[in-house]
Amino acid sequence: MTYPATMVRVRVDERLIDPEYLVLAWESRAVRRQIESSIRQGSGLRHIAARNLERVRLPLPPRAEQEQIKTSLALWLARVDEEEAIVRTTLRQIEDLRTLVIDRGVVGRTTPGPQADPEPTIATAHPSPLPAVPEGWRWIPLGELAEVMRGPTVDSRRAAERHGVEVGSLRPAEFRGERWAHERMPTVRLDADTAEANRLSPGDILFVLSGEHDSIGLARVWEQDSPHRMYVPSHHVARVRIAGDALHARLLALYANGPGRRRLRDAARGTAHLASLGLDQLRRTLVPVPPLAEQGALLASLEAWDGGLSSVTTSAEEAMAMADQLRDGCREQALAGRPPRGAAPSSENDIRPEGAVTVPPPTPARQPVDQPFEVERQAEQLWAAYPPLSDDGLTTLEYAEQVTYLLFLKAAQELRHRPLNRVDLLGRDAWDELVLHEGTELTGHYGALLAELGKHGGVIGRIFHKAHNPLRRPVHLQNLIQQVRAELSWWDERPEWRAPVFDAFLARCSGDRRTAAGQYFTRRDLIDAVVACTRPTVEDTIVDPAAGTGGFLVRSFEHIARHLPPGVPPAQRERLSHGAIRGTELVDTAARLASMNLFLHGVGRLDGDRAAIEVRDSLAESPGHRATLVLADPPLGQRRSVVPSASTPGLHDAADIAFVRPDFWAATSHQQLNFLQHVYTLLEIGGRAAVVVPDGVLFTGGAGEQVRRQLLKQCDVHTLLRLPFGFSGVSSAVKLNVLFFEKAPARPDGSPATRRLWVYDLRTEHATAADAQDSPSSGLDAFVTAYRPGHPPDTRAASPVFKPYPVEALLAAPGVNLDLGADLREEEPAGAHEPHLIAQQISARLEDAWRRFTRIAEELTPPRDTRTFRSG
Repeated sequence: MTYPATMVRVRVDERLIDPEYLVLAWESRAVRRQIESSIRQGSGLRHIAARNLERVRLPLPPRAEQEQIKTSLALWLARVDEEEAIVRTTLRQIEDLRTLVIDRGVVGRTTPGPQADPEPTIATAHPSPLPAVPEGWRWIPLGELAEVMRGPTVDSRRAAERHGVEVGSLRPAEFRGERWAHERMPTVRLDADTAEANRLSPGDILFVLSGEHDSIGLARVWEQDSPHRMYVPSHHVARVRIAGDALHARLLALYANGPGRRRLRDAARGTAHLASLGLDQLRRTLVPVPPLAEQGALLASLEAWDGGLSSVTTSAEEAMAMADQLRDGCREQALAGRPPRGAAPSSENDIRPEGAVTVPPPTPARQPVDQPFEVERQAEQLWAAYPPLSDDGLTTLEYAEQVTYLLFLKAAQELRHRPLNRVDLLGRDAWDELVLHEGTELTGHYGALLAELGKHGGVIGRIFHKAHNPLRRPVHLQNLIQQVRAELSWWDERPEWRAPVFDAFLARCSGDRRTAAGQYFTRRDLIDAVVACTRPTVEDTIVDPAAGTGGFLVRSFEHIARHLPPGVPPAQRERLSHGAIRGTELVDTAARLASMNLFLHGVGRLDGDRAAIEVRDSLAESPGHRATLVLADPPLGQRRSVVPSASTPGLHDAADIAFVRPDFWAATSHQQLNFLQHVYTLLEIGGRAAVVVPDGVLFTGGAGEQVRRQLLKQCDVHTLLRLPFGFSGVSSAVKLNVLFFEKAPARPDGSPATRRLWVYDLRTEHATAADAQDSPSSGLDAFVTAYRPGHPPDTRAASPVFKPYPVEALLAAPGVNLDLGADLREEEPAGAHEPHLIAQQISARLEDAWRRFTRIAEELTPPRDTRTFRSG
């Protein structure tokens, strides 16, 4: 890659300044003023000489403080971005509500009383069915209500002649905006008779007849003339003048821009980029006409709705306009040596500017239960060597792999030299061999060692399968070895810390949003909640068919160990560590991390002949063994395969591939639907499962409907947990859910195994995962309490966020739609599109956004002390 002459490359001395800090400082007001003072104007372009950029003075704190400033600022800017995105999403929902209310109002859907179907002759003459209207309303062709005519065609050859009159020409481009832009409309010359015949009068309705497809049918009411000019429509615009008082002009415009416009666009003829609508088609367009006595009240009601929603939108947009000021304020304060509250130094010995206060790190690490802070510190030190390596092209997952290899070699050394029960895994001290080498000899020896260990069987082979060294510089490998060497002993000194430190290290890796590492990690608080609800026991056989880094399996083992009853036979204890917990993973990298994670927690042995994690495609074939408990967070997306293209035999195209298995209910390329069917097959009769699925699984048609119907019939699908944004490691825009079900025996009468589906809507009070984590009284802990683990679902209590739906209503819903919320009434599961429910959701979201910005304001407020009062 290179760059053009209009750009300047800056290569910093990283011993003095962090590149990301430089970018932040470059946007500060002090720096921008220096740049703007050196800008020169020439031949229409602005430019600045490179020598002037070299003279720009930067605020340069010590290197440690730069990292602190960067970390703090990244946290706060991300929070502002997140809150702004939520409000902007709400603004789009407000616009959808405005459209819905007006569309329903202009056809009388908001008018109380019986609805009358359109006359058969009218309905059949129209290309699509017309909605029912209240009694007394009529559908009438527009040509019978009004004079419809197209604007005049201007003769370009006579445009320069001085005869006739100069008039403003109204084109489709002038239809956009709230007011007519009289001063920007072009003018044409017409003879006096033509101009007068086409002259626009207040109350005329104008329709776009040709242009871009999305503008066809757009209508506006001409409200007033300019005192200085006569206006006529161009040839691409039709003028509609209502005869008498048959229909109010603004009511016609509201209908034309709502459901009527969709009909006009469907009737238009299209070319490559343009479309056109015939004048006769416009005349034949049917419009709803309410009784004259009702039109005034209806119009006032709809315009009041429109004005009220516009007021809410304006207020929210004004608040959002200040978001940039908030970002600038955070940046200026941080670069002045006073980072916003939330910026913690990386260690107690870091030098902090006066007035700095402590905040969490940019990616908050989960504090393990009952573990000292030292565990988190050790995990952070394991992670500390990554940032310099990332500049060398190393990804998060590659770094985690290298740490895993070195931790294994260090653990093998400690097992070989411990005083009692020595175990010689490798027949050599591979760790000491690494320490003795330097430079290129080290990288060569390390690469050969990885290749040799990859040929082993069992757990060792699983960890080192296809292992390689991506570190290009020997000094980086030496530093990483020293980093691992300086940590606590992984076997003898603090054995109880091995698993928590590695687990916290994996959680730290999953928080890196620059790579796709998050797809192999499930949030630990979600895993803890699911495990608490399913209550694994020592009798269970636990399987995760999409194991990732083994989070569900590790937490299940920990739960069993904490609740192990007295008197468990040794054979059963041995089975718990060797065979009762297993998983399948498609990706070697994730599988090796999971294997190490399980070993450190006590599942399996390094010298074992069989790893708990198997690397293969879970969906490729029907499972040979069954499980009593399946916990899974399957990968997102479609199933992809590379197949030859018939048109180009020498090339290959990626195509979706539908899985066809005799034990599946439906063949589909949808990965989550296939995993749901696979989990059903995995379960023994009476076995239970919890599966994380995206929203699409709940309403996708075709195979999705078939899978949901069969799942409700053959399993007791008793609980659905709706999660807010932020629980997906792949994308913050994906909303996830957890389906809890049990595989039931076939019923003699053929009735469904599901009786009631309880829906817990965590989205009701929480916009993001961070909200749910910050409010334990209403977050995942509250869900576990409401779930009542170990008790039948019939003993649960309904609440505003936890409500049951009978299976009869679910199976009768169109498409067996399970996209339900606890705020919907049980008898009206299809009411999600009612305006009053949408308005309630908007109100809740805006109120939530207000609370969140209030919280940010409180946290950004500096502590009041004597200096604060002195400075005013």
